[in-house]
Amino acid sequence: MYEFKDFLQELSENTNISFKLTGENGKVIYASDSYVEDCDKIYFPVYLGKNKDAVSIHKGNESCVKLLRYTIENKYKELYSAKEQSIINLLETNEVDKDKFEGEEFFISKGSSLFIINISGSRYEGINVIEQLYNDENVISIIYKGNIIVIGYFEDPYEHAVSIRDGIISNLFCECTISYSKTINDKYELKEAYDEAKEALVLGKKFSLKEGVLNYNKLLFEKIVYNIEPKLKKEFLDKFKEKFNQFDSEMINTIDEFVKSGLNISESARKLYIHRNTLIYRLDKIKKETGFDIRNFKEATVFITAFLVWKEMK
Repeated sequence: MYEFKDFLQELSENTNISFKLTGENGKVIYASDSYVEDCDKIYFPVYLGKNKDAVSIHKGNESCVKLLRYTIENKYKELYSAKEQSIINLLETNEVDKDKFEGEEFFISKGSSLFIINISGSRYEGINVIEQLYNDENVISIIYKGNIIVIGYFEDPYEHAVSIRDGIISNLFCECTISYSKTINDKYELKEAYDEAKEALVLGKKFSLKEGVLNYNKLLFEKIVYNIEPKLKKEFLDKFKEKFNQFDSEMINTIDEFVKSGLNISESARKLYIHRNTLIYRLDKIKKETGFDIRNFKEATVFITAFLVWKEMK
């Protein structure tokens, strides 16, 4: 929103018209330094994207309403449609031609992150939720290939991803998964960040990961399993498939949580809301039925690999 606010400031100074722009939620987007609230104000709507916002000016400038509305709406479309197209151009270029994009201004802050947001509800409503969360910040959100793409500088990407996901779920009551990857230091890294975040979504779906926020850089084990040659995957399935099929949902959940907690018994028991001895009993049962003690790192590595192959093929 910073570039747009700069434009509004220049518009006010060049026309000598003091005005205030207010969003649908009642929050002030911009107000001229000389703007004063009084009874001699008139209000008119402006359409910025999907939002119907309002501008208030002094009655004495009523003759400028149409021109002011057109100028504000047109500049908004120009700024944001250009940004969206620039992002799409970079995402859809298989090999980035640096000469092609060298002249374009890079409006994404160094160290920014790219989120891919997959939701079961309306993507347009999802964008509205995101825009409300980041109304005053330089965050770009677009719909691309069935998902929402959000790009911005986030000091802690994971915390922001969790916040966005919570906001979407609580407002739209739908399923939501968010993935992200590396930080972006220049525009040529945008596509790589997108491709890795997209792969994280694929891995999450393939292995039925329960996490609502997926960091590509923490899915290395899943990536390794995903790329195992088919012959070896078949060997794992032949050895473990029947045994895994016999486990009930409680046992599957126990394995998931034990792995996620780094094979830590106390932490797993806490997250599963069970007594430590109950967890030990379940781990002993797994050892008895599969021949693998997943408290032992070496045996756990083989077991977890087989478990992920089974989940992928399930």
